[in-house]
Amino acid sequence: MTSPDGRGFLYWPGFATLRRSGRLVIFFTGFFYLFYGGAAWLVDFIPWRFDVGFAWERNTPFLPATALVYTSISWLMLLALFVIRAERELRCLLRVLCLQTVIGALFFILLPVSNIYPPRYTGEELPLVFLVADTLNLHNNELPSLHVCFAFTTAAVLAHYAGRWQALLLYGWATVIAASAMTIHEHTLPDVAGGMLLAAWGVRYWHRLIQRTATGVAAASEDGDFRLGRAPVEGESLRSVQRNLLDAGAVNDAPQPGTKS
Repeated sequence: MTSPDGRGFLYWPGFATLRRSGRLVIFFTGFFYLFYGGAAWLVDFIPWRFDVGFAWERNTPFLPATALVYTSISWLMLLALFVIRAERELRCLLRVLCLQTVIGALFFILLPVSNIYPPRYTGEELPLVFLVADTLNLHNNELPSLHVCFAFTTAAVLAHYAGRWQALLLYGWATVIAASAMTIHEHTLPDVAGGMLLAAWGVRYWHRLIQRTATGVAAASEDGDFRLGRAPVEGESLRSVQRNLLDAGAVNDAPQPGTKS
């Protein structure tokens, strides 16, 4: 699979890069549950709730096995480590996800929403994957659905590096994750819509961050080229420019008086 720039969509980042990326994953996991769990705890002290779901949603079939799709968001988000090559761009995505977490936590506290679905008991033993998903979801975190928000944010960001068919698969993956949030009776349609709106804002903000960092990198590169006396050829490294100028005699490689050799 290749991306529009001709490079492979997936790549193996190497142990050193994975180690740095792993630290970002650990940081985000702690940051997320600090705000997500903190909001769930604070909402317990709020006596009122708002009903924002539709009456027909109470009849949505309960399909606990679809929690397998619901929990696949972890794989979707981890895929970013094998697609985004530049660490600064990965940090931009992390910044967006952290901001979305804070915004979501504020909504949970200021607009506590009740779960309109009936008790999720079928009389049968529930699948382990559902029990895991239900435990990790905590409670009191309804509108907006951060699960849906993160799914569409990650899909849109990865689609930026992907080809057409790969992008369609990513968006399709995010869509079935959003649908599974309803079939396991975790979120209602307004929750899902709220998550998608927050994702749309996050993706736009991510593009702004990427453009800002790209401008900063370009400015630093141009400043280095100016000091060398010319702009490098596209794809030529700064070290190559210096070596070529030395070979041409344009730069004196001998140590200057008063400097250390």
